[in-house]
Amino acid sequence: MTAGTLDESNETPLDRATRIIAGSLAQGLMEAEVIIAADRDARAQAVAPELLEALERFGGVLTRLVEHTERLAERMAELTEAVGAIADSRAATPAAKPRLPEFASAFRAGGEGIDVTISSVPGFQELMELQRALVRLPHVQSAAVHRFQDDEAGIQLVLSQAATGASIADAVAEATGYRIVVEESRAEALQLRLRFLDGKA
Repeated sequence: MTAGTLDESNETPLDRATRIIAGSLAQGLMEAEVIIAADRDARAQAVAPELLEALERFGGVLTRLVEHTERLAERMAELTEAVGAIADSRAATPAAKPRLPEFASAFRAGGEGIDVTISSVPGFQELMELQRALVRLPHVQSAAVHRFQDDEAGIQLVLSQAATGASIADAVAEATGYRIVVEESRAEALQLRLRFLDGKA
């Protein structure tokens, strides 16, 4: 690839300016090299050997500089193509699905326990499954149902280790297969509100 084959439609103003400058510099250096070589050949008989040797070394430096400048122009073209490909890839990526809010405040272990309210309970059987799942959790000391009316239940939950409302809901959902979300988590008030979603995950 050379600078001349660059797809200019993806260029930014900075890329285009850099390409033009690099190309102009390479062209100017090549012309300078040709002029110096012609002048050196014309004066070869009259120029001292030391000066002739210096001119040859300078010509060699110019040649290497031209090569580096051409490689720089090629690299700029490759980078421009890579940036364009990344931009196309990001544009084709679907937007992330919205997530329910996370509740980071952790409930402390022990004490009077947490007042857990569960809404949209499908039935008594599902409530018993949820209670058994809670009791089996490693960070739960006890879970006692004290209320169940109009598809809403209340459980007094005592923890043996600190845990967040989200971690409790996720563990129960994984153990039972039901989809359960946190509606409210207030660690400072020892209140946690969960809700059954329709069906199993």
